[in-house]
Amino acid sequence: MEIVKLLSVLGAGLAMGVGAIGSAIGEGMIAMKAVESLGRQPKASGKIVRIMIIGQAVTETASIFALVVSLLLLFQSGDQHFIKGFTFIAAGIAIGFGTVGSGLGAGLPGSAALEGMGKQPENSDVLTIQMIIGQAVTQTSTIFALTVSLILTLLTPVYSFLKIFAILGAGFAMGFGAVGPGIGDGLVARQANYAVGKDPRNMGLLTRTMIIGQAITETTDIYALVVALILIFVV
Repeated sequence: MEIVKLLSVLGAGLAMGVGAIGSAIGEGMIAMKAVESLGRQPKASGKIVRIMIIGQAVTETASIFALVVSLLLLFQSGDQHFIKGFTFIAAGIAIGFGTVGSGLGAGLPGSAALEGMGKQPENSDVLTIQMIIGQAVTQTSTIFALTVSLILTLLTPVYSFLKIFAILGAGFAMGFGAVGPGIGDGLVARQANYAVGKDPRNMGLLTRTMIIGQAITETTDIYALVVALILIFVV
């Protein structure tokens, strides 16, 4: 049906359009601090640029996931039941909004690490490690959103009026539910990077505390995932 194809391309637009927002802002934050640090420490340009590229590459992950789902949705066949089209919309919502928090969150520890480089460039190795660990955890919510989006894309739904709203509810639950945890994880990682930049000797303690704090922050993301899966498979 033509409506299915229309909904699939709309879902693709949502996935990539909204999915690019968080990563773009996060990468800009990292680049901004890199330029600021280069103004203070021009002799450390090699180390600063290296950390900037690594940080931006990790931050880009969320939008790459959005791109993958968007491409999958673009090439869906329109020769399916019209309810299938709503799974495509829900998939676009889940991954589109689900990447916003991770993109912004990954930019926070990246910018903090580069700010530390501007003050103490000799700490580049510990700052890089701390940044990557913090950024990696922020991507958890995007992975959950990607999982739900792929399930929705491949799902053969029960053809009922209730299922339409259950599918859309799953997309909203996972998409909006992933925003807060991604940003929250980034805030924790940012402060950890600030502290490591001031005194690298405390890295072990700071890393453990950061991971514990981020893990607890992620619990709300797990709640969103559970509700989304219930809406998809049970309701």
